[in-house]
Amino acid sequence: MLATSVGQSVMLATLPSMGRQANLSEFHIATIMSSSALIFAIGTNVWSRIARRAGFKRTLLIGLAGYSAGTFAFASAWMVGFSGIISGTNLFLALLISRSLQSTIMSATPPSAVGYAVAISAPALRVSAISKVTSASNVGQIIGPAYAGLLVGFGLLAPLYSIVVLTLLAFALVLYKLPVLPPQNSTEQKVPTVALEDKPTRVPYVFVASCVCVFAAMAMMQQTMGFFFIDFYGKSPVEAARLVGFAMMVSAVTSLTVQFTIVQRARLSKEIMMSLALPLLSLGYLILYFQQSFAVSYIGMAVMGLGMGMAYPSLAAAATTYCAKSQQSSITGLITATTAMGYIVGPPLAAFLYQQNIALPFAASSALMAIVSIVILITLKQIKRSNSRQSP
Repeated sequence: MLATSVGQSVMLATLPSMGRQANLSEFHIATIMSSSALIFAIGTNVWSRIARRAGFKRTLLIGLAGYSAGTFAFASAWMVGFSGIISGTNLFLALLISRSLQSTIMSATPPSAVGYAVAISAPALRVSAISKVTSASNVGQIIGPAYAGLLVGFGLLAPLYSIVVLTLLAFALVLYKLPVLPPQNSTEQKVPTVALEDKPTRVPYVFVASCVCVFAAMAMMQQTMGFFFIDFYGKSPVEAARLVGFAMMVSAVTSLTVQFTIVQRARLSKEIMMSLALPLLSLGYLILYFQQSFAVSYIGMAVMGLGMGMAYPSLAAAATTYCAKSQQSSITGLITATTAMGYIVGPPLAAFLYQQNIALPFAASSALMAIVSIVILITLKQIKRSNSRQSP
């Protein structure tokens, strides 16, 4: 997860700058991100079921191998475009196809990693287990932007090609060091339900939908930030990539700090964490909307990181807690796909709003998080009321 997170953060930090360098529009970049995310979301659900039959380790190896090959193909498509061999629509199609093929295979990684973590953890430690997996992603988000900023001086494609080596090292580590777990099926889940009877319920889908909204807002921010730094602050593509990388690193540092100091030590319940995280996310995006300097943008990213550090682990734990046993398989698959689902909607919406006003995507993200905050508070009150009725 660390290796793939570094790769994703490198790609997100440099993609707008590479698009401008290749004379591609915001909509071209948004379409690449959104289409690959759609494939990733579908693939995650498919691989989630495969992982339980074939084993988490084997599926994880497939995902890492696909990530390595796909990153090489994606970077090579950009190289062909920068060299002038292809351009315009042909370059866009080459990038779209290579990125989509990569998403088809690399989508095996998240469900197998999260499934492995859940399988080896006790129910009471589920939030902590999920948090450790997402902490690896946060560390990658810290390393990735700094890594991209360091190597981008050798060319915009240097960070992407180097990621291939990193993910191959991760492949070797998993192959030789990770113990094999016996395959599981949907009736052998080690995550029992809490507080609800063993019958299907719509409650967990509220938390799944909230996760999708959280990542849609993040995708809107990431789609916008690079172009915003170029158009609002007048930076070059290389300078913008470095500044976006630093902003993402600030967010990841605060997110990781929250996870290590609060989430993994279970100092707050998942319900309290959700109630705090979502308003913080709304505030962070609102600060980005009103930014007039890099300092203010970094403050907004730091606040957003505080919210993200608590949002996903608490929402994921709630979704897998407040569901029936018969829903465990589908809910776990959906939770691991929420990142991709958010990136299906976020980039094209951000590209459209950006054409109206370059700061509008930040305002839309803030409003979305405010709405989700209200929905979650209402849902938690309903759960509490339902539990009090069931108590003797």
